[in-house]
Amino acid sequence: MYEAEKIRNFARKVISMKKAVRVLALVSGALLAASLLGGCSVGHQENLGEGHRHVDLNGDGLCDLDGAKMPAEDPVGGGEQGGQDDGQGGHVADQGDKTDDQGGKEEDKNNGQSGQGGEVPTDGKAQLLAKAVHADPVSYNSIRSDDFDAYLASVERFSEELSARAIGTFSAANDENFVLSPASVYTALATASACAGGATREELLLALYTTEGALNSNYSSYYRLIGGAQEGRTMGCAQLANSIWVDKTSATHVRDESLKNLSKNFYCTSYSADFLMDNAAANKAVRDFIKEQTKGLIDQSFMLPESTVFALVNTLYLKDIWNEVGAELGESEAKAFLLADGTTKSVKRMQTEYVEGRVARGENFSYFYAKTYNGYQFKVLLPDAGKKVEEIFTPENIALVNGTKDFGGRDDATRTRYLTRLLLPAFEARCDEDFEEILKGMGIRSLFGAECDFSSLLDSEGAHCSSVRHVAKLKVDLRGIEGAAATVMPAPGAGAPDEYTPVYADFSLDRSFAFLITDRYDNTIFAGAVKSV
Repeated sequence: MYEAEKIRNFARKVISMKKAVRVLALVSGALLAASLLGGCSVGHQENLGEGHRHVDLNGDGLCDLDGAKMPAEDPVGGGEQGGQDDGQGGHVADQGDKTDDQGGKEEDKNNGQSGQGGEVPTDGKAQLLAKAVHADPVSYNSIRSDDFDAYLASVERFSEELSARAIGTFSAANDENFVLSPASVYTALATASACAGGATREELLLALYTTEGALNSNYSSYYRLIGGAQEGRTMGCAQLANSIWVDKTSATHVRDESLKNLSKNFYCTSYSADFLMDNAAANKAVRDFIKEQTKGLIDQSFMLPESTVFALVNTLYLKDIWNEVGAELGESEAKAFLLADGTTKSVKRMQTEYVEGRVARGENFSYFYAKTYNGYQFKVLLPDAGKKVEEIFTPENIALVNGTKDFGGRDDATRTRYLTRLLLPAFEARCDEDFEEILKGMGIRSLFGAECDFSSLLDSEGAHCSSVRHVAKLKVDLRGIEGAAATVMPAPGAGAPDEYTPVYADFSLDRSFAFLITDRYDNTIFAGAVKSV
């Protein structure tokens, strides 16, 4: 034990003398979307200052929250310490020497730690510090107020700008399908603002179009509205989970009151992991957490380096079907679809259910929507011929589409009821990009510089982020959507057959298009562009 501690101390000194960069990573994920705010550095070891809030009372190398030793049954992760966290209903499973879901070898090659490039199986290991407060679902009617409506409007304003900037930057660069999760990024940045101070916090709040008071008053309701726990339900509701992963050797510099605030007000479970001396096991624990919370749909290592100080992880999972019995939709005959590269491809279109309304027009584009069984909406923006997706996917147009409540489904004068169905191709989309420049363009700058302030979380100075990584995946097929949350208004009641004459129409997508997936309260969960099918 003594020799092991000497080795650890020597390793820290070597890293300190080399002035190795300490890293803060904020990871935000969604069922088929995860984002990583990464590369935050803090000065070398001598500059960390004297810790006074987390103490290692028993000399086991683990930080003890509030001076109390964590019980043996609480650790999470692999190896002999496997355990469970019920804060959000998930746990980091004991993976032992298990491999990926294809039965092959560990794909990340021991998270880059093997000098020979060999594939080394690794157990995930982490220690539970504090569980998140249970996020009960919230009734939308119970939070109807001008203040909350204004807060939701600020969230959507952020989502509109982020979506337009990301698609204008990343989707325009190639002819591949693209998707991002504004809700995931928002949740990560809101949680980061609770860890920040000074100008860093101010910039984050300004970019989120809110204030500290408004965030503190409304974030809990927003989080529960988007993804409050729905026990017993496995489909048709979003599931959110927040967590913070503190490096074991840096834990003495994390303020206990901050962890308590994150647990109570941001539904954030805290873990301790040894990024410095057992980096592969720490990364495996984070990977296992994300994999479990996203039902295996995101299974990759974010390769957080040995210099990681802490990581904030948010995941959001949603899966829904198109109809009550989960049957596949019908398909139209194969017809030409104009791809973004100028070529055409003969593809079938899924025939979604008819909904009341008519296709609406914006400037240089048409738009309409399809419903899932549980009331989410898949909204489509189809550019006019000769126009590109990036040209029409602006914050103003996104606001127009999300703000449309009436698609003119009824004409009382003529006693006519209009019903339209969306015909769209099945597709998959993904994203794995650094969002640093996007966020800088939105005013978040000090987060990435030496002036970054994380004083609300750390009792030391010098932390800053060096990158923002966002990973997202989405699948839309004949059975439903996976990795998507959608907003729809409740279907209005149908008129009696003898009172209104129904008129049916199809809105068939025959070229590249943009889309939004929103919940029933018009909160954008995913946005993207389909350029190839």
